[in-house]
Parts: sequence; C-alpha cells; structure tokens
Amino acid sequence: MATTTPTQEETEDTAPQELTGLRAQMARMHNPGLYVGSGLGIASGWLSGDPLLLTTLGSTGVAAGWAALGMNPGPWRWLPGQGEPWEWMSRSSQRGYRRRVRRMRRRLNLDHTYSPAVGSDGMLVPTIGIADGWRHHDNRAALVRAAKADAYRKRSAALRAIWAKGLPNWERAWWRRYTPAEMALRAGPLAVIPASSYIDVPWWARLLVASTAATWGARMWSLPDRGTPAAAGDPAGLDWYLARWNEWIACDQGPLAASKLTDVHLDEDRLTAIIVSTTAKPALGVGQDSVSIAFEVPPRAVNIYRPDDMAASRAKLTVKLQNRTSELDMDDLAAVWEEYSPYHGSELYDAEETEFGRRFKLLMPRRGSSVADVQPLAIAQALDMDGEDAVSHLHLRVIDARRIEVNEMSTNPLQDGVPLDLDALVMDEQGYVTVGKDIYGDPARWRLMIPNEGKYGLTGHQGMSAVHSFSSGTTGSGKSSLEETLLIAQMINGIVGWLADGKYGAGFASWTHVLDWMVKSHYGAMLMGQAAVDVGKFRFSTQMKMQWQDADGYVMDGRSFFVPGEPFAPMQVTWDEFNEMVMDPVKDHVNPLLASASNLGRQTRSAGIGARVYVQIPNLDSIGTNKHANAIRDMLQSGNIALFRTARADVDVMSLGSRTPRFRLEPIPETFPNGAGTGGLGYIADGSDQYTQSRTMFHPNPVRIARELPQPTLTPSEADAIADMSPAGIAYLRRDEYRHMDAGEEEEFLRDLVQREQEERGKNTTVVDLAPAPAMPAGVDTDVDDDDLDDLVPPSRSELVWHAVDRGARRNGEIAKVTDLKPPNVANATKRLERLGKLTQIDRDWHTLERLDA
Repeated sequence: MATTTPTQEETEDTAPQELTGLRAQMARMHNPGLYVGSGLGIASGWLSGDPLLLTTLGSTGVAAGWAALGMNPGPWRWLPGQGEPWEWMSRSSQRGYRRRVRRMRRRLNLDHTYSPAVGSDGMLVPTIGIADGWRHHDNRAALVRAAKADAYRKRSAALRAIWAKGLPNWERAWWRRYTPAEMALRAGPLAVIPASSYIDVPWWARLLVASTAATWGARMWSLPDRGTPAAAGDPAGLDWYLARWNEWIACDQGPLAASKLTDVHLDEDRLTAIIVSTTAKPALGVGQDSVSIAFEVPPRAVNIYRPDDMAASRAKLTVKLQNRTSELDMDDLAAVWEEYSPYHGSELYDAEETEFGRRFKLLMPRRGSSVADVQPLAIAQALDMDGEDAVSHLHLRVIDARRIEVNEMSTNPLQDGVPLDLDALVMDEQGYVTVGKDIYGDPARWRLMIPNEGKYGLTGHQGMSAVHSFSSGTTGSGKSSLEETLLIAQMINGIVGWLADGKYGAGFASWTHVLDWMVKSHYGAMLMGQAAVDVGKFRFSTQMKMQWQDADGYVMDGRSFFVPGEPFAPMQVTWDEFNEMVMDPVKDHVNPLLASASNLGRQTRSAGIGARVYVQIPNLDSIGTNKHANAIRDMLQSGNIALFRTARADVDVMSLGSRTPRFRLEPIPETFPNGAGTGGLGYIADGSDQYTQSRTMFHPNPVRIARELPQPTLTPSEADAIADMSPAGIAYLRRDEYRHMDAGEEEEFLRDLVQREQEERGKNTTVVDLAPAPAMPAGVDTDVDDDDLDDLVPPSRSELVWHAVDRGARRNGEIAKVTDLKPPNVANATKRLERLGKLTQIDRDWHTLERLDA
C-alpha cells in the first residue's frame, strides 16, 4: 500500500514550539517532585503529635531505603535525582542573573566623559582620566560579556574538579555504588524536612521550609541520570555526541571540516559510528586526541580505523564511554587491552620487553573478529602508544588462524644495514637463497628454483622449475641493490643472467661486460624476450627426447621437467622499469614484448627459464589490459614479491589478487631516525599474503665481486638453435658488437640487423612480428593454446567487467577505459553482476564478492 509523505507545512504545524512567558512558568509546574516536596514541607509545618511522628519516621525510612538502593547497584537507577550536585552551585537563580544583567547594562550606558574645564586664559582644557581608554573602548561591552562568560566557565570547571576529587567514583556507570556523601545530598533533605517541625520557629520559617522542600523535590525529579548511559535508540544521548562532533570536529576550523557521523549506535558503554568526509581530506585525517577531547573520554578509549573494503572518505569510529582509568595499571598491557580493545572478545598475553621494544600476542575470538581484521592503527590507539609514527613501529606476524604476534620496535634493527655474504647466496635444496635480514633477525629468503619431488635426471640430480619474481619501488628505494645481489647469486649458482635495463643503460652501466647479455633499449628488451622464448622452445624439443628416473629408480622416456646442468643451465630474464617499456602501446615493440613475457610466464618454468619484472609505480595495471598483460599479472603473483618505498597504505590497489598483503603496510620513509637512508628496506612476501619488513644485502661495488665469479652462458647448441629460429638469436650472437653503444645506437643497430636478417630469410617468413597477426585462413585446422581461446570465443562483457574490478578498477569510467567498453555497457554489466551477487558497491566503488565462475 502506498504511503503518503507529509508536506512541509504539516510538519511545521505539528512541530512543538518553545514556550515563553507565563506558559513556560506553567509548564515548569508539571513536575511531580514539586508537589511531593511542597506537600511534605506543608505537612511538616501543620502536623503535630502522632501524625507528625509517623510522617517523620516514614520519610526517614524512605530516605534510608533510597540511600541504600543508591549505594548498591541494581535496576533501580531509574529513580530521579541522579544528576550532578555541583550544577546548582555553578548556576545562579534566574532572578539574580536578571539583576546582574540590569546592573551591567546600566553601567555600560553611563556617560563616562568629563565636562570640559576652563583655563586661566578662558580656553577650554580637556580633562583626560586614567580609565578613559577603557571606558571609551569600542568593543567594551563585548569584552565585558566575554570576561563574565569566561569567569562562569572557570567557576563551573573548578566546582566540577572539586566534586570529582571529593567523590572519585562520581559519574562512572549505572552499576557503580554511590558514596554516602552523594546519597546524603540526594536523600538527606527527605529526612531533615519533617524533623524541622519539632523546632519552634516563626511562621515565615515554616514557609521557607516548604519552599525549600518544593525546590528540592522539583530539582531531584528533573535532574537527569548522568551515571546511566543513554539507551541505544535514545535521541537525547545521540544528539549530545552529534552536537559535540559538529562543534569540535566538523566546524570550519576543525580537524575534519564538514564531516558527519552516520550509523551511530549507542550501547551500554560503547559508541560506534561511521565517519564520512565530504571533502577531499580522508576520513582518517581526524586524530584520536581530537575525538577524545570532543567526547570527554581518554585518548586510548577512541579507535579510528578504515577496513580494506571501505573507501578513503569513510572510517569506523569506536568510543568506549565508561573507563576505569583510575583503577588500571597502565603498564599492564593485558589489563589495558581488556579495557580498551576494539576487538570484542580478544585477549592480549605473553607481553615481554625485548632489545628493541615490547612484544606480545593477541588471541582473537572464535567468532566476530579474525586475524585479518587486526590493524596496527587500532592497536596503537588502544594502547595509546607515543609518537605520531607509532604505527610504523608495529610489526604484525600471523601465528595461526586465531593468534597474531605484535612487535613494537622503537629502534629499527635494520638501520645499520646488511653486508653482502656470498655464502648466504648459495642455493639450498629447496631453491632458496638469503638476500638479507628481516625485522625479526631471521634471514630474508628469495626463491630461485622449485624442486620437483620424485623426478630426477639420469645423473641423480633432482628436477627443478624456475620461479618468477616481481618488485615495486620508487627510484632510490633499493630495487637495483636487490637485483645486483640476485645477479651475484645467479653467478654463484650457475644461472644464466639476461638483463634489459629500462633506464637506457644508466641503471646497470657497470654490469655491461659482466652479464651474459644486457640490452639498453626497449627494442632490445623485445628481442631479448623473443630470444628467451626461442630458448624455451629448443629446450622443450630437446627434453622430449631425454630420459629420466623416478624416486623408485624406474627410467622413463620423455622429460617434461627441467634438471639443472642436464644439459642446460637455469636461466633468468630480468626487465627493469618494465612499465616504462610498455607505456606507449603505439610503439611497434610493445605488443611483441608483452607476448614474449606472457609466453615466459605461462610455459618456460619447466624449461628452467624464469622472468623477473621491476616497476616503479605500485600498480600492475600499468603494464596493459590485453590478454598478454593479464597473463603477465598472473605470472608475477605466483613467485617472489618485494615491495619497497611504494608500499603505502593503498597497496591494496596493486592488483596482487590473492597475494594482497594481509595487513595494511605502512609507508617506508626515506631515512631512519638516526639519519641513515632506507635504501633496500622493503616488504618481502613469504609465499603467501604475509609480508615482512626486510632489508636486502648491500655492497658498495658488487660488480667487482661479480667479475671474480664464473659467467654462466648458453650452450653452443642453444645459441645456434635460436640463431636459426629468429633474428633475435642473431642479436644474441652479435651482442659483443653493441655492448659499448648507448641505447639509441643500440636500437639503430638492432633494427638494421633484424631488417637484414628478415630479408635474407625470405619475404614469406616473419619471425619477429611487429604487426598484428594476419587472419586465419578458412578451413585451416590448427592447434590453439588455451590462452589463445579468447581470439576464437571472446569473453563476455560481464567477464571483462568482473576481471577489471578484481584487478583494481573501481569506478565505471575506469572500468570502461580498462575494458574498452562503452560506459552504458559497463553500467549495465555492473548492475547485472551486483544482482547476481558477484559485485558490491561501497561508496560508489565496485568490489568483488565472489568468483565469477562460482
């Protein structure tokens, strides 16, 4: 049934109006306490004998019962008179206030000028008094009013402090026991007023007692219960907090101007809400101290944090209203966490002091909160840790599904650096090498190969597969230091190293004559990728003809895995500044480079060839949006991941998929507190979504050490094979001819070489494809790889949109750019996926709920 909405006129007519004058006085008469008090006072003055005795005993009994109830907790807190007794002391009666106002106005209106005096010469002589400057001040009235208001505020604060000091349990909670002094202020007059009739006093004293009794009854009945928190749906309690937020936080000069609170809930002892920022400033811009001042609670009682699935314009706010600050031992972390924990049901235990700070563990409840919900910001706020950068000192490590270890390190143990250790770069049986040290003092490991259990070559060596790697960081963050350490590790372990320098040779200028193959131009990077693919093809064809043995010693024909040294060496292809190489899709080298990198990621791990990619900006979407770029993103999420200085709080937009960091990573500054640089300091993943702050090894001149090591290279059979396959192989064979050239000269040399080789090989043979693939002739039946099925059966719009959102696209306009779809098609697809439960929209941003094929 349709509902009608009241018009604005009806709403204004039904709204209650503020009463003034006589009506206001009559409204104040509707107070049961006024009648009870006045009746008690009048009865006490007119009764005598047994009725007076019974009234006195009855009122005394009621006063004693009221005091007994007040001094013991229970559900009787609805009784009136639970207000703050200092209020009546800090305010004056209305009559006295009006009298002071009239006196002030009279003084301000007085003419304080002096009549002119006549001198001996008959001329007027102005007379200037000492107070004339103040008496004639233009803003004197406003200054007087401001001074009076300030005096009243100071008096109120002083009286409140006196009461709080004299009554330390004041204003705690509804379940607390009131002190005898508090109940004497409330119930005392109820026992004293009837007993005053036993004293022989004149008639005007009786009237004074009756007036006092009426005033006491009205005040006790109307005083609010400040000890009882407002109910969850009580608009009066919520209005106070909303008004304080608007006054202290959302004002024009506040820490988060024009902000607002939504979804506000007021429970027994906790207030929860959502902070919404209506400006460009993020919701986390409001500080813990500002909210604590506004709501009059300790700073550690305030928690402000933003979950990963919440937009930057919003944040969650939790405020604990009743606090046992005076009874807590602030050095007892377990007790403090129990009082102020933002995760209900969690427990802090095993707190201990370490060399660098404090360490403790958190046990999360079985239901409600998990280890994935824990954020360093919430921990720092609950424990009230010192310093604005206290969050960066917290390091979280998951123990199991419910336990998490928190290390507070005021001094970073990695600030002294990690020297290069050649022995640590020797690969172990599981394919790991040590490239540095993590924040906990453990080795920071990097995987070069993965063993194939139960598969061996004829020489007894175990089969191993290559590992792909991905690293992100700004200039100077330490990417080059990590790569130089890995290049030395590859030489120690007999791994062939190919490197494409995206900085046109400036990044690794000293390594030109040390590596097996190094190119400086983007065109050369494309040829290097094509040559690596050709090496993989030759190795596959060779391995298919080789024998192998299983764990039981049975010899089998046809090897589908790679065995180092039988007969080929492992190989690693590195692209530095890869995003710069593929930034301009119009250039002819971009698509072939993406295709070759995609081929390496999908096929060549079992040929012992791995790919390593470095980018500067923290978003894998920068490498493109076609099918080859998608395959490269999947490849880079499968192995080693290192995030350097770009590991900001918004690292969740890096399109890392299942490898997205479990905890929000804090920014890494350019320098340590002692002034040392943070180059080489970053976060290294452990194979899952756990990222640990680590620092890579450093040597001031690693090339000098590398020149003393053997230089692995391709076998002659591999070099001849790739030379026969494509001009890219010829570019590898003639690499010594352009090592000394710069990037421009190298590209010119390679282009001329490719053109001449293609002309010699024949016009009908295209090896290096610098143009779109020709259409497939009709009736030709060829084998198509699974990754090429998109050419035959294009994905639907819904699939394109869902995958775009899963990789970090959040708005419809951004999705349209990524998918090359029209905005109306994107809007229809997102709405359809939302109806199916595949997508959800949070603050106009799209997020995935479940997999598309689920």
